[in-house]
Amino acid sequence: MAKYIKIDEQSSFLLVAICISLLTLSNGFYLFLPVLLIYVILYLLQQPFKPGIFSLIALQHFLQIAAGVWLCNYLNKDINYNTDSRSTAIVASSIGLCFLLAPIIYYQNKIPPQTRGSLARYVSNFSIQKVMYLYIVSFFIAAFLGSIAFVFGGFTQIIFSLVKIKWIFFLLFGYMCFLKKERLNLFYLFIALEFFNGFLGFFSDFKTVVFFVIVLLISLLDKLDFKQIFIVVVLSVLLGTFGLVWTNIKGDYRSFLTGGEKSQSVSVERGAAVDKLIDLSGNVKSESLDESVVAMLDRIQYTYHFAKTIDRMPSVLPFENGDNWLLSLQFTTTPRFLNPDKPSYDATEKTKKYTGIRYSGRKEGVSFSLGYFPDCFIDFGIYGMMIMLFAIGMMYMVIYSYLLRKSSSNLVFNYAVVGAFFLEFNALEMDSTYFLGRLFASLVTFFFLIQFIFPWVIQFITINKEKKETSYFLAQ
Repeated sequence: MAKYIKIDEQSSFLLVAICISLLTLSNGFYLFLPVLLIYVILYLLQQPFKPGIFSLIALQHFLQIAAGVWLCNYLNKDINYNTDSRSTAIVASSIGLCFLLAPIIYYQNKIPPQTRGSLARYVSNFSIQKVMYLYIVSFFIAAFLGSIAFVFGGFTQIIFSLVKIKWIFFLLFGYMCFLKKERLNLFYLFIALEFFNGFLGFFSDFKTVVFFVIVLLISLLDKLDFKQIFIVVVLSVLLGTFGLVWTNIKGDYRSFLTGGEKSQSVSVERGAAVDKLIDLSGNVKSESLDESVVAMLDRIQYTYHFAKTIDRMPSVLPFENGDNWLLSLQFTTTPRFLNPDKPSYDATEKTKKYTGIRYSGRKEGVSFSLGYFPDCFIDFGIYGMMIMLFAIGMMYMVIYSYLLRKSSSNLVFNYAVVGAFFLEFNALEMDSTYFLGRLFASLVTFFFLIQFIFPWVIQFITINKEKKETSYFLAQ
């Protein structure tokens, strides 16, 4: 029988009150529905001491759905002020999220209940020192691989998948620090280094380490009380404030990184990048933050393109009846040497076609993605979209089951593997081509790791070679 996160009475009352109070706001129903559904999803999905990666995916999707409503309210506009179908897109995306995660909720219930003690036993035979060494080495290897990924065009996706190895060791080290209550200060230092290092690339990957820390903490959660909710609210406010500052300076900072060129490659030294970041951060003016709120909410939300697509289909363009996803499948599975005329991937072209918006694209150094929820709608309409999302959820469930059972005989190590594998699928904004490309590359990479690398890793970090802990779940 599944066990759920314990919530005290104060917290339960607060969460219910917040949900109901949303109905009193402008566009209240379109805030109430996503919040209500995310409450239900998280309650059913996240169970004590089980992987938290899909809870993070649920939360990120929720933010990208709800941010569109927050943007309308901040501007004092009706939900459909700039498109006739944002309300439809909000409702369809919220319900679609339920279909996507339903198979994961089912499988999460199949994982035998765990406790802090049972997880601690899994890592008790691992050397925290050796795991730390592996993380440090992989940190530098990942930095090197990231710098050469685009040099080898045919292997770029595989190279980016190999970078995930670093995050496996990051998560494993974090689990060990919290479960053994050792070297926590060193882990906090690694978090800080990953965070600040993320600013030095064009794509500003500082968010990635934040997501992984959230995954780790959620996985070790067994109860939720008022104090914890208060801490989450405070941290959310701080992160939101940081987000406003970053939104304010991001354009100037990225322009500096590229030397003013319309590209996505960094052309300045790290020291200069740090100096510029400090200079820009110190010159943020309070009056410019209002524009930053609008820009940040607009950047987070991902229902506008969906809404514009609904506006045009099927009244202007017919449904594709599966051809859209089929083209994405063909693109991602056909090597360039078999098709020399294969075009370069440009997400903006599809977005322009289905939304009717004339965006700049790859040649101008920018990209506007449609998102994989709209991709499902393009092929099958609203109702067929739900079936397609459920099918994606089933595929996730199969992969989740395989990684959790087969990565190793150690459950906590496998937690780290599933976290590293699935994190990049946390957002609505991936279109079907990018989604399938990353999924196939990750599957190939992780199958290779499971067969040839992980056995060596487990042997290396295990202290007592004679003792091997295997749970009933992993033995099945």
